[in-house]
Formats: sequence, structure tokens, C-alpha cells
Amino acid sequence: MDVVSLKEYIYKENKIEYILEQIGCHSIKYHPNKEYFSCGNISNKDGDGDNINAINIKNNMYLNCVNYTRKKHFDDKSDLITLIQYNKDLSFKKAMRYTHNLLGLQFTYKKEEEKKKDVFDPLAVFKKVKKYRKQNNVSDIEVLDDEILEDYTPCIHVNWVKEGITQYTVNKFQLGYSFRRQRVIIPVRYWLTGELIGITGRTMVENYDEFDIPKYFAIKPYTKTINLYGLYENYETIEKAGYAIIWESEKSVLKRHSLLDGTGVAVGCHDISDEQVRILLGLNISEIIISFDKGIDIDYIRHCCEKFYHLRKVSYIYDKWDLLEDKEAPADKPNKIYEFLFKYRTVYDEFEHKEYLKSLERKIK
Repeated sequence: MDVVSLKEYIYKENKIEYILEQIGCHSIKYHPNKEYFSCGNISNKDGDGDNINAINIKNNMYLNCVNYTRKKHFDDKSDLITLIQYNKDLSFKKAMRYTHNLLGLQFTYKKEEEKKKDVFDPLAVFKKVKKYRKQNNVSDIEVLDDEILEDYTPCIHVNWVKEGITQYTVNKFQLGYSFRRQRVIIPVRYWLTGELIGITGRTMVENYDEFDIPKYFAIKPYTKTINLYGLYENYETIEKAGYAIIWESEKSVLKRHSLLDGTGVAVGCHDISDEQVRILLGLNISEIIISFDKGIDIDYIRHCCEKFYHLRKVSYIYDKWDLLEDKEAPADKPNKIYEFLFKYRTVYDEFEHKEYLKSLERKIK
């Protein structure tokens, strides 16, 4: 099984408590009202494990894990597999094998080849790529090994720092920089599983358009229409807030995240595909907010809103006050201006729907 299928199996077969027992946790207790397990850590060099409520494991198919007394080893993406890795001191693949064996399941991953030190391998870059078939109607996607990110410096260009992107966001989204390409490196993760499926580079060359240099370049191409950038990283914040904001560019997601606003996702253009609509409608949120760059025609924005009309509350941010420059996103402005635009966003209601129908009539004429 892959990690998604394995976690779903553990949840559906009620194996969480069994696994916690087997990996050395103690004082295991289930809290039915909030649907999570609590327990204490094993005693090791990081602590004595006396706190019986140190660990919380969500009783859902994601098996989210919070470890209050071992925070340096866990983050907001940690799950039960992370806890198994920590308790048993295993790599991810070995933890997967251990868990399969523990549950009596067949482990079908290929053995990881040992790395050869100090030996140049001209095919190394190709070995970092594998095939992964998702459990839906989307076609196969190439999934990249995270080791490929080691080829880039874990920092961003000073211009982005000046624009307000913080180190916290750099770490969260694993941003990097390529001095050779003079581009900020933006890893793209599949919204559901977090697997690395692409790498986008944003040029830092001034006046790039005059030199016919593309602003964004797919260093490792992927199909944008089947994914939403930032949804994997912002998933919990979006569901907690009850809404998602759709941006054009990845940079807008990053800028808002740096201002502690983790409600954004990016489509990488100014169109919303049918698959992206399906993903958004599948989230446990009550509102979808479209926030495209200045200059996008209002009729086109209404066209995008139509995809959610009567299925979910949908609204859009539109600059009626000329606060933005041409091609500027609301996320590019200081927080005070953004919050103003956000507060006075337009709800796509029956009136808006009729305005959209009028635009269609005008096109026919």
C-alpha cells in the first residue's frame, strides 16, 4: 500500500490503539467527543515520557499527530507514520515496511538502492523520478523524490524578503534558490498526499520581459489543472477558517501566508479547471473567494464564479477603487489595503448571475 491507503486502512480497521501499544506509547486513551487518542511518549534521550497527554492522534483517515513534548521532531504535517519513525528511529520507507509487517500486510515497495558515495552517476537525476497512480480518474503523475530539492539553496532572493515573505513561509513551503538559473525555486505538492509533483522557478532577473525571459518557468513540469498550489500546506487552516481564496500565482499564496493568512491556493493562471472545482467543492468550507490580478475582465471573473454558483457560496475580490496597479494582485498590497478589499468583496448572487447572462448575450450579438 502507499501511505494514503495505509493510513486509510489503519483508520477503518481501528488499528490506531494497537499500533500505539506496539511502538511503546503508554496511558493510551480515546476521547470520543473530539475523536482523538491521547498517550504518553516512550522514555528516551528527549525526555522521560511522564506526560500522559503528550501525544494526540486524530481518529480520521489522515491520522494527524501532535507531540507536545517532542516538538523539534514534529510539525503540523506530522501523522502516525511520523510517530512510528520517531519511536523506532526509522526512515520513512523502513517505517512503512515496519507498519505493514505489524499489520500483517504485504509490503510492495521496491527496495531503496544504497547510495554510492563519491561516485558520479550520470543517470542520478532520472533515478529521482518514479510513477504514482492516484486513486481517482486523474491520469498518472510523475512523483519526484524530495532529495531533488537538495540541489537548490534553501533560501529566497533578497527581493522577496523585502516584499515580506518570511523565513517561516520559506521553511513551510520548502522554497529554494537556483543561482545558476537566477530563479526562486517553488516546490509543488499534490494537494491530497503532499507528494512532490513539480518544481516551478520564478525569475529574479530585472526587466525579464525585455529579454524574453519567462516570469515563471516549469523546471519540473506538471499538469496544473489537476492540482491547487498551497492546498496541501494550508489545508487545515482553510478548513478551520471555512473559506478558500483562489489566487493566480504561487507568490500570492506565499505573501499572505507570511502575514499569517493560510487561506490561499493558487491555480497558476487565471482559469479554474473542472478538476480544481471538484477539489474545492470537496473541502469542508462554506465559501470560495476568487481573487485574480488587476486587469482580468469582470465578465471572465463572473464566468469563474458560475462554476460554483448554487453549489457553494462564492464571491470575488475586485478593485473598484483603483487601489491596485495593472496586473497587481491584492496580496501585493499592505495588509490594511488587502483587508479592505477582502471586507468589501462581492458575493456572487442572483444579480451577479444575471449580469453574467447579459454578458453572454452581448457576445452573441
